[in-house]
Amino acid sequence: EGALKPQSELQFEDKTATVRTIAHWMRTSVQILADAPGLRSIIDQRLRYGLAYVEENQLLNGSGTGQNLLGLVTAATAFAAPGGLTATTQLDTVRLMILQAALAEYPPNGMVMNPIDMAAIEMEKDDTGRYIIGNPQGTIQKMLWGLPVVETQAMGVDKALVGAFNLAAQIFDRQDATVDVSTEDQDNFVKNKVTIRAEERLALAIYRPQAIVYGDLGRVT
Repeated sequence: EGALKPQSELQFEDKTATVRTIAHWMRTSVQILADAPGLRSIIDQRLRYGLAYVEENQLLNGSGTGQNLLGLVTAATAFAAPGGLTATTQLDTVRLMILQAALAEYPPNGMVMNPIDMAAIEMEKDDTGRYIIGNPQGTIQKMLWGLPVVETQAMGVDKALVGAFNLAAQIFDRQDATVDVSTEDQDNFVKNKVTIRAEERLALAIYRPQAIVYGDLGRVT
């Protein structure tokens, strides 16, 4: 107490996280405007879902070129088993990916996998035929090595992404999903059609790619 406190020296690099627009539209009968439940169904189950679907793929796999976000997979650090350790199973590989991310000083808080790979892990059995991960008669929480697993087909088969997603990256929502309706197009007017468009604007900043690890699980040769 009373002594000079230590100062932290953070090293920053100038980077740009460009805001991108994700949008799509559809045309339907103008009569839908008089059917509020039907209109809400189209908006929520088609347009908003479509936006979320594309957003998920962009956040993971965006190339960072053109109008694409720089996705987590694209910016991630390639998996390389640390500490001279060797993986002999998929579970071993996942554990070493967690270790690699943790050695970047940001403790990982989750992982992303394809549903096929998660199913393969859940179906693994020991020498007596008993499941290793869980009981198929009960609810299996999607967890591996204490971390939650997010399953999505946006992740390639036999691939995994492990990282400190809460610290190593950040999403900036510049515009939440908005929906616009127009009947003013000439083709709409003469055909009793209406155009419904949904769009959003966001950016993804990646602060520490070393704490996001991407690589093969080794199941597919």
